[in-house]
Amino acid sequence: MARGSQNGISNNPAGKPAGATTKLTLSIREKIIEEVTDNFDDYITKLKKLEGKDYVRCMTELLKLVIPRPLNEEETSAIGVYSEAIKRLFK
Repeated sequence: MARGSQNGISNNPAGKPAGATTKLTLSIREKIIEEVTDNFDDYITKLKKLEGKDYVRCMTELLKLVIPRPLNEEETSAIGVYSEAIKRLFK
């Protein structure tokens, strides 16, 4: 007989909440933010030196961090439902 739990079943049924971050993840994010903030001008100088495909690739990846992605059908529908509910509540 196998030991431990079956795949997909844990001893903690509630599990970790979706989107929860660990202390390590938060610590790493803080260090990355500090690095980028402290050396922002250097990064811009290096970015301006890039040419051709390298420049386009780098700008494309950076823009993904700034421009929100398009919503899929399910998300668009959910927003419509929530908008209608909010309108009804406040009328």
